Amino acid sequence: MLVFKNTTTYNKELYNKFVQFHNNKYNLKYYLYTLFMLFLIVFCMVLQFLNGYIHLGIIFIFIMLIFLFWRVFHPRFFVKKEANSAKVKKQLKNIYYFYDNYMKVRNITGVIKLNYYKLYKVFEDNDNFYLYVNKNYSYVISKNGFSVGNANEFYDFIKKKIWWKLK
Repeated sequence: MLVFKNTTTYNKELYNKFVQFHNNKYNLKYYLYTLFMLFLIVFCMVLQFLNGYIHLGIIFIFIMLIFLFWRVFHPRFFVKKEANSAKVKKQLKNIYYFYDNYMKVRNITGVIKLNYYKLYKVFEDNDNFYLYVNKNYSYVISKNGFSVGNANEFYDFIKKKIWWKLK
């Protein structure tokens, strides 16, 4: 039995909101991991130079530069690629159907059925719900897009289904 139905249109504004939300949630961990890895690489590099292994020290310098390049520019390339994707440019519409034990996502590419327990995390802000499938991929559900049910009822519903993953 259908409990909730929501239609959310993916546009550049919604995508930018998602990126900003995601960065606020996960950037601290990302930066701490980056600093930790840089510390380890610099530590290994200094040890090599102190022990007279100049060639290995130079190799660690290259490893550090490649790591820094990857950690700084890869997320930017990924966000730019997604922002220019057909999903955002053509304003793809996702229609979400929420049933008692699972949800369905319908768009022009097809239908996906997803059990609630497979969700990684669920977050909300003033305008949207973010149903993360994994650490990097999320379904964005606009609070204004409900045609069956409403945002407050949906929050109570999803909280009962996956209370341990709700943030």
